[in-house]
Amino acid sequence: MDPYIYPNTNVLINKLNIRDEQQLIDVEAQLLIAGIIDISSITHEIDFQKYKSLQKIHHFLFHELYLWAGEFRTVNIYKSEHVLSGLSVAYSDKDPLYLI
Repeated sequence: MDPYIYPNTNVLINKLNIRDEQQLIDVEAQLLIAGIIDISSITHEIDFQKYKSLQKIHHFLFHELYLWAGEFRTVNIYKSEHVLSGLSVAYSDKDPLYLI
Protein backbone atom coordinates (compact mmCIF):
# COMPACT_ATOMS: atom_id res chain seq x y z
CA MET A 1 0.00 0.00 0.00
CA ASP A 2 1.36 3.36 -1.03
CA PRO A 3 0.89 5.97 1.73
CA TYR A 4 1.22 8.79 -0.80
CA ILE A 5 -1.89 8.04 -2.87
CA TYR A 6 -5.61 8.00 -2.19
CA PRO A 7 -6.83 4.40 -1.74
CA ASN A 8 -7.77 2.60 -4.96
CA THR A 9 -6.43 5.43 -7.16
CA ASN A 10 -3.20 6.63 -8.74
CA VAL A 11 -3.78 10.14 -7.36
CA LEU A 12 -1.28 11.59 -4.90
CA ILE A 13 -2.78 12.78 -1.63
CA ASN A 14 -2.71 16.54 -1.81
CA LYS A 15 -3.62 19.60 0.25
CA LEU A 16 -6.31 20.63 -2.24
CA ASN A 17 -8.02 17.23 -1.96
CA ILE A 18 -8.00 16.88 -5.74
CA ARG A 19 -9.06 13.32 -6.60
CA ASP A 20 -9.01 13.60 -10.39
CA GLU A 21 -5.63 12.54 -11.76
CA GLN A 22 -5.61 14.88 -14.76
CA GLN A 23 -6.75 17.84 -12.68
CA LEU A 24 -3.93 17.19 -10.20
CA ILE A 25 -1.41 16.96 -13.05
CA ASP A 26 -2.62 20.31 -14.39
CA VAL A 27 -2.54 22.05 -11.00
CA GLU A 28 0.87 20.58 -10.17
CA ALA A 29 2.25 21.82 -13.51
CA GLN A 30 0.93 25.34 -12.90
CA LEU A 31 2.37 25.48 -9.38
CA LEU A 32 5.67 24.04 -10.59
CA ILE A 33 5.99 26.68 -13.31
CA ALA A 34 5.23 29.43 -10.79
CA GLY A 35 7.81 27.98 -8.40
CA ILE A 36 10.48 27.75 -11.08
CA ILE A 37 9.88 31.37 -12.03
CA ASP A 38 10.35 32.38 -8.36
CA ILE A 39 13.20 29.96 -7.50
CA SER A 40 15.71 32.82 -7.45
CA SER A 41 14.18 33.90 -4.14
CA ILE A 42 15.87 30.93 -2.41
CA THR A 43 19.12 30.61 -4.36
CA HIS A 44 21.06 32.24 -1.52
CA GLU A 45 20.01 29.26 0.66
CA ILE A 46 21.15 26.60 -1.81
CA ASP A 47 24.45 24.74 -1.57
CA PHE A 48 24.57 22.01 -4.20
CA GLN A 49 27.23 20.20 -2.19
CA LYS A 50 24.57 19.31 0.40
CA TYR A 51 21.59 17.02 -0.16
CA LYS A 52 19.47 19.19 2.13
CA SER A 53 19.50 21.77 -0.66
CA LEU A 54 17.68 19.28 -2.90
CA GLN A 55 15.09 18.88 -0.16
CA LYS A 56 14.79 22.66 0.14
CA ILE A 57 14.21 23.01 -3.61
CA HIS A 58 11.62 20.21 -3.64
CA HIS A 59 9.84 21.77 -0.66
CA PHE A 60 9.86 25.20 -2.30
CA LEU A 61 8.39 23.84 -5.53
CA PHE A 62 5.75 21.52 -4.06
CA HIS A 63 4.86 22.64 -0.51
CA GLU A 64 1.62 24.29 -1.59
CA LEU A 65 0.34 20.96 -2.88
CA TYR A 66 1.89 18.16 -0.80
CA LEU A 67 2.45 17.79 2.94
CA TRP A 68 5.51 15.64 2.29
CA ALA A 69 7.25 18.14 0.00
CA GLY A 70 10.97 18.19 0.70
CA GLU A 71 11.02 14.85 2.53
CA PHE A 72 12.67 11.69 1.27
CA ARG A 73 10.18 9.06 0.22
CA THR A 74 9.47 6.10 2.46
CA VAL A 75 8.39 3.68 -0.30
CA ASN A 76 9.54 3.11 -3.85
CA ILE A 77 7.40 4.87 -6.41
CA TYR A 78 5.83 3.94 -9.71
CA LYS A 79 4.12 6.58 -11.78
CA SER A 80 2.24 5.65 -14.91
CA GLU A 81 3.36 8.01 -17.67
CA HIS A 82 1.04 8.81 -20.56
CA VAL A 83 3.95 9.57 -22.89
CA LEU A 84 5.35 6.10 -22.14
CA SER A 85 2.05 4.35 -22.95
CA GLY A 86 1.30 3.80 -19.27
CA LEU A 87 4.75 2.55 -18.30
CA SER A 88 6.74 4.19 -15.52
CA VAL A 89 10.04 5.99 -15.50
CA ALA A 90 12.66 3.84 -13.76
CA TYR A 91 12.99 5.65 -10.43
CA SER A 92 15.90 4.93 -8.13
CA ASP A 93 15.39 2.80 -5.06
CA LYS A 94 14.55 4.75 -1.91
CA ASP A 95 17.05 2.92 0.31
CA PRO A 96 20.55 3.16 -1.17
CA LEU A 97 20.58 6.93 -1.12
CA TYR A 98 23.90 7.83 0.45
CA LEU A 99 24.59 11.53 0.49
CA ILE A 100 27.04 13.73 2.30
